[in-house]
Amino acid sequence: MNIPEFRPLIKERKSSVLIWEDDLHLKVNDIHFHLTWDSAELHRGSSTVDDFLLGKSRDMVEKAVEIGKQQNIKKVLEMGIFKGGSVVLYDQIFRPLKFAAIDYMPQPVDALTQYIAKHSKNDVIRPYYGVSQADRLSMEKILSSEFPDRDIDLMIDDASHMYEETRDAFNICFPYLMPGGTYLIEDWAWAHWSDELWQGKNSPFYGKTALSNLLIELFMLAASRPDLIKNIFVNHNSMLIKRGDGVLPTGNFNIGDHYLLRGKHFGAWL
Repeated sequence: MNIPEFRPLIKERKSSVLIWEDDLHLKVNDIHFHLTWDSAELHRGSSTVDDFLLGKSRDMVEKAVEIGKQQNIKKVLEMGIFKGGSVVLYDQIFRPLKFAAIDYMPQPVDALTQYIAKHSKNDVIRPYYGVSQADRLSMEKILSSEFPDRDIDLMIDDASHMYEETRDAFNICFPYLMPGGTYLIEDWAWAHWSDELWQGKNSPFYGKTALSNLLIELFMLAASRPDLIKNIFVNHNSMLIKRGDGVLPTGNFNIGDHYLLRGKHFGAWL
């Protein structure tokens, strides 16, 4: 199976809603965004109702715009609220009818709460705090309540970035993704990035199972069940999975039950 990387954007193709002051400062309609990859800045910084901190690169933002050009995004699930920037960005770009977002931290993001109130988005944006993406009971309760028809167009996992939790979340959420929908996993390649933050023995990621193991499993699923995964697009920080038209089996879904490996068992050894 051919697995191409994301195609570079043609510079002439620009969204009318995006105004770049520079690579780190963006205005979308009346909302300002400050982009940064610096971990310290992300954790010490804060968002306001009209100016949100966003842990993404310009390239990632523009890829989101491309997704919106290729697919009509009406229903969205995002895992990982953090400072609220990505929820607001996707709301401004896609203008969905329903947007549910979860975060492990229990404290609501004030700026997001104020944004929802200011823009009368209470019936559209539904944030859930204190929820682990790997908690099947809690996640199923949210998913079945917000998306009873299992018709989510876009899912974004920007939460733990850990293999076990991200894999559990995929197993829980994938059945709620509609055929032709997009499942986006960000920062999958952290185990292979340079810098002490990722490679050093004092890193919080040191000794953790690499998320790239899940990418391998998704490749195998796409090969064994192209009716479930139609395409996978990969670059250095994101993987984009396109859902096929196949019918998922009833009961709890587990990716490991659906790829073929000549009777062998896959072990996440990376």
